[in-house]
Amino acid sequence: MTTLEPTLLVDCENQLGECVLWNTDNQRLYWTDIYGQKLYSCDEDGGDLEVRALPDKLGSFAFDPKGDLLAAFSKGLFRYQLATGRLERLTEFEPALERTRLNDGRCDRAGRFVVGGCHQEFYNPVSSVVSYSGGREARTLFGAVALTNGIAFSLDGRRMYFSDSETLVYHWFDYDPETGRLGERHHFARIPEGRGFVDGSAVDASDAVWNARYYGGIVQQYLPDGSEGMRVVMPTDCPSCVCFGGEHLDTLFITTARKDLKPAALAAQPGAGGLFKVRVGVRGVPESRFAQPLF
Repeated sequence: MTTLEPTLLVDCENQLGECVLWNTDNQRLYWTDIYGQKLYSCDEDGGDLEVRALPDKLGSFAFDPKGDLLAAFSKGLFRYQLATGRLERLTEFEPALERTRLNDGRCDRAGRFVVGGCHQEFYNPVSSVVSYSGGREARTLFGAVALTNGIAFSLDGRRMYFSDSETLVYHWFDYDPETGRLGERHHFARIPEGRGFVDGSAVDASDAVWNARYYGGIVQQYLPDGSEGMRVVMPTDCPSCVCFGGEHLDTLFITTARKDLKPAALAAQPGAGGLFKVRVGVRGVPESRFAQPLF
């Protein structure tokens, strides 16, 4: 197995860095610190850093055709105009469940936003995964979820990857890109006990999945048959999400977290909570955007 080591790009000390995305229009990287309630942005070299305070935990987001954000805050989807700061609610999420919030999400190849929830305390599979294509409501795809992660779509849009992280199993669903309907669920990979769990993912130009292994200290490339390809060995235990970016989409960017590390681990892991990058020898594809302008 080929192993690679990343370099620290931005020492931002995120509590829970997540949902890192590359905007091909302005050649900038964006990511969220969920527990810090901030939205970060920088160029591909880590320069021109911008930090925006947010009113709530932002679990994930997608760009629309104009570069504004479809934002998955704790209890609903919002539209967020970056130029003005205008923020407006679109949907509610599980209003009867006080301790759930929206977490990982990605757009499918047709521009629907698929996002799932998590329970914020002990393992409790009471949340759901929903699909949003516009209007005032999202459509529920399935329930009985404790911690949504790893959502990604194959290049042809006919696979949707998903993990309920604490089950230690990564699945994929048959997926109809024309209708957004789910089909049969398939086993993709199992995480060995004690090696962390599935967090955020991205698909490269060869249709392989790159997955951040939270608590496992690695980013693992999985080939379409579920076998392991290359591996990025992190200098910190909690990588949280990945994306391909840079001018040629040939750099893998990796967010990390520090909120779950004890003081001794934090002292031994400089850069925990930072943004990292590594050249992995393959290119990514532009991230799918929400299909319609939000404003």
